[in-house]
Amino acid sequence: MDKTKFVLHMAKTSLAGAPLRIVDALNKYTKYSARLAVYLPITLPDNNYMYREDIVWQNPEQRKEIAQLVKKADIIHLHHYMNTDLTNPFMIDLVKTSKPDCKILRHFHSDKEYISKTEIRFNENFAKDDLPKVVIPHYPERTFLNLDIVPNIIPINDELYLPKETSNQKLKIVFSASNKASYKKNRWATKGYPEVSTLLRRLSEKYNFEYIEINDIAFSDAMKIKQNADIVIGDVVTGSYHLTELEALSQGKPTITYMDGRSVMTFMNTFKTKDIPFVNVNIDGLEQAILDLTKNSELRVQIGKFSRSWIEKHYDDSQLIQKFVQIYDDILANKDIDREACNEYLLAKDYLYKQVYNYKWEREAK
Repeated sequence: MDKTKFVLHMAKTSLAGAPLRIVDALNKYTKYSARLAVYLPITLPDNNYMYREDIVWQNPEQRKEIAQLVKKADIIHLHHYMNTDLTNPFMIDLVKTSKPDCKILRHFHSDKEYISKTEIRFNENFAKDDLPKVVIPHYPERTFLNLDIVPNIIPINDELYLPKETSNQKLKIVFSASNKASYKKNRWATKGYPEVSTLLRRLSEKYNFEYIEINDIAFSDAMKIKQNADIVIGDVVTGSYHLTELEALSQGKPTITYMDGRSVMTFMNTFKTKDIPFVNVNIDGLEQAILDLTKNSELRVQIGKFSRSWIEKHYDDSQLIQKFVQIYDDILANKDIDREACNEYLLAKDYLYKQVYNYKWEREAK
């Protein structure tokens, strides 16, 4: 395929590998070529990276290459909120260094409240920032209701994402949470590790399964652990799903996670589906779900097959990446990419789609 345009993706961190998977899919399936520059990748105790990386600013030998790619780019795709002048982490003035017709796209992976706590004068700067913007379909979208939604990409036919038949004599149930804070502390910053981990340890003795936690290991190793598991536990406390749950669906695993009403609505609309493939229960329903799945092998197997079937039908990376092609084509043509017909009634929608669900979570977290 003739690659006619170049997109440079830039991120402060690896973001669980999400930006690189977009880059991979662009290079594999579209007319756009792409690279990813990461400022500070996650490093493991053995000094290897947790996620596969492309070019890294922390490597002094690659800094000049990043600057050259900025000059080459037709589009600069920012995966964290960062200034476009010399005060960004890469210390490159993106506007002055890039070509005159280069476009800059902001891509939000975090909610507005979190960003406003970590970026000085974010709300003030955001209000007057005229760069095109998009947001992921997970919980951040409800805080950026007028922004177009772009999916997280996973390579569903790569070896680590394929189903693998298990024959564990003792069922294996996997849970991962990088943040160890209680879910009662901060809604979106945690998967409730203390509460969920304690409950799963107790249930593993009660229902005789092997409980496995995934923490601080290479992404490829974590994927292999999930691939060999029988059940995967996602986020059962906040009301939103994450990348790890999508990965588990792709591997054909019964995947337990909790989606509140807003997440369900966005999920079904974004992926044009009438089905929810997750076992959709919160922490209060977790024990019953585990009991059902551990005691009924036929149910477990059928949900796993349904999970993979749903992914193949609704989450094919070769199709989902076309949303990014559409966004890029539009911004190069100077078209507005705000979410269609969503700039009206934003006060009402902010209340209906965010605050009402916040109240519900606050009651449950007491």
